[in-house]
Amino acid sequence: MRATAGPNHVIARPEQNRGADQPKYRDLALERLAYGGRGIGVSVSVLHETPFYTLRQFRREDGAALPDLLVVPPLSGHFPILLRDMVLDLLPDFRVALMDWANVRHVPASCGAFGFDDNVDAIVTALTLLGPDLSVVALCQAGVPALAAIADLAARERDSGPGALVLIASPVDPLARATPVVDLIRSFPAFWYETVPIDRVAADHAGQGRRVYRAESQLAGLTQYLRRHAEIAGDELAEKMTDDDGAEPERFPFADLYTSIMDLDARHFAENIARVFLQRDMARGRLHVGGRRVDPGYIRRSSLLTVEGALDDIAAPGQTRAAHRLCTGIRQERRQALVVPGCGHFGLFHGRPWRDSVLPVLREHCLRNALSG
Repeated sequence: MRATAGPNHVIARPEQNRGADQPKYRDLALERLAYGGRGIGVSVSVLHETPFYTLRQFRREDGAALPDLLVVPPLSGHFPILLRDMVLDLLPDFRVALMDWANVRHVPASCGAFGFDDNVDAIVTALTLLGPDLSVVALCQAGVPALAAIADLAARERDSGPGALVLIASPVDPLARATPVVDLIRSFPAFWYETVPIDRVAADHAGQGRRVYRAESQLAGLTQYLRRHAEIAGDELAEKMTDDDGAEPERFPFADLYTSIMDLDARHFAENIARVFLQRDMARGRLHVGGRRVDPGYIRRSSLLTVEGALDDIAAPGQTRAAHRLCTGIRQERRQALVVPGCGHFGLFHGRPWRDSVLPVLREHCLRNALSG
């Protein structure tokens, strides 16, 4: 079956909406690409694997010599399958690697915890494996650890790092323009996130005993957020639930992607909130990873594109653009800032706004800068 929306589609397997009852990974099912009037097979390989994530690479099977691009999804509760539209639409022009985060409900407690520094280290590993002629696209809460990883590499190895960096709806400085989501997060102290919402994985899962922020808790919050948006006439999120503009809405309905939630390791959950939202360590120049201070000013080789939605009430315009202030080593001609009119948070990577307004700019920026870095 061919999809009915978007310029490039795949034949894919359907998934059942399971809410918080999810497996370790969700299969993106990118098997065949309809492109240029012909069908092209899509292969997937594993470049690196740990108990907490798998680095997968998707590529066209027609032998086209394409540049590499790394997609870093947020480790914030949703599965990376939420970015399926993005990966699909990048495949005609790039070999796309994806940080596929694991649902830690299925990771044995004996594997240890996974914190913010581990998130950064995982991205550093991916950058090292993929090499310098690379584009990196980091979305939402992945933006700060991705920026930290590239800055840490550049500090240790001068002029290292990818040729192009794209940050989309990322809270680099959440107070640049605070939203109700940011205000709510900041209304609780750090110790609250370390204790009150934390539970342990039940005995019927491989992660038995692991301390986590449970998928059920995250899903409850997302449901309340959706209910508030449903009351707003013409709201982007509400419309996606009733008039799905994704690439393959019959098999991968946005409602399923939105409500498919994983457990988060308790350490990462608390540390991410503390460092990004409460302390604003990146924005204030106080972020440390592995005992080393992170300074984005060391980034010289990479270009920088920031992408924001004018109507984004999660990461409002200004929060992501703050990265330009921090990345003082990037030449002005290699900087670009895009604000998409009439676009909310989810349209930046899913559906028509992504395809029509974000993808063309992102594609051109990465193809122009990645190999010239």
